[in-house]
Amino acid sequence: LARRLRGGFDALWTVAEIVLFVLLGASLDLGVLGSVFWPGLLLLTLSLLLGRGLGWWLSTLGSNWNGRERLFLLPGNMAKATVQAAIGGIPLAQGIPGGEIILALAALSILVTAPLGAWLTQVCAPRLLEKGEVDPTKVGSQGKVSFLAAVDTSPLAEAVLRKVADLARRVDGEVIVLHVTDKPQGKGVELLRQLTQRLLADIRHQFCLASGPLAETIVTLAQERQVTDIVMGKRGHRGWEQVLVGSTSQAVLETSPIPVILVEEEDFKRSRIPISEGRKS
Repeated sequence: LARRLRGGFDALWTVAEIVLFVLLGASLDLGVLGSVFWPGLLLLTLSLLLGRGLGWWLSTLGSNWNGRERLFLLPGNMAKATVQAAIGGIPLAQGIPGGEIILALAALSILVTAPLGAWLTQVCAPRLLEKGEVDPTKVGSQGKVSFLAAVDTSPLAEAVLRKVADLARRVDGEVIVLHVTDKPQGKGVELLRQLTQRLLADIRHQFCLASGPLAETIVTLAQERQVTDIVMGKRGHRGWEQVLVGSTSQAVLETSPIPVILVEEEDFKRSRIPISEGRKS
C-alpha cells in the first residue's frame, strides 16, 4: 500500500515541483542574492560542516556504522532543495523584516548544495563505502511479482500465509492462496478464508479452491497463473525423513519449474490460531 501511494504522489510531485521552483525564482530578487552571496556562502559552509555534521554524528551514535560510512552521510545527504523552496518565501509573504534575505539564502542553499551534493556523492561513494550484496526484496523489481501460497487447514497454514505476506509486502506483489480439497463447503475452508483475509488484508490476493492430486494441482495452477514463487509448508523431519522431506512438498520440489519456498514445521509451533484438521496441500 505504501509503495502504491508513493507512486501516486511521485506522479503528482512531477508537476508540483515545477510550480514550486518557478514560484521561488519569480519571487527572488537577484540584487539581494548578489549582496548576500559571500556571507551566505560562509554561513552555508559552517552550517553544513558543523550543524549537519554534528547532526549525523549524533543520529548514528551507538550504531554499528563505521567511521567511513558515517562520514559519507555528509556529502551523501548534502543536496537539499524541497524544504528550502517550500518555506523560504513564507517570511517574505508574511511581511517579516528581512524576508527577502531569508528567501535569497534559501535559494543560495539550493544552488550550492544540489549540484555539489550530487557530485560529491559520486566521488565519495567508491572511496568511503564498500560494495555489499544486493537484497532483491529491497530494490525495484521488473514486471509483476506474484506468489502461490499452497495451504491446508492445519495450523501450518498461518505460518505459510505470514511468510507469503511478508514477501509480497517487500515487492508489492500479489498472492494466490490455493487450498486443494474434495470438500469445498467444509468448516475448515471457511476458517481458512477468514485467516487469509485477516493476514493478507493489505495485499492484493485471491483465494482459490481446487481438487485433484496435491502436487500436480499446485504445480499446474502455478504454471497457469505464471507466478514467481510457490510458498508451501513442510513438516518437521526426523531420522530417515531427513531425506524424504514430505510427499507433497518433495513432489512439488521435484516437478516444479518455478522456485519453491518451504516454511518448516518449527516456524509455526507457536501458532495461536489452530484450524480444524483437513486434507493437506
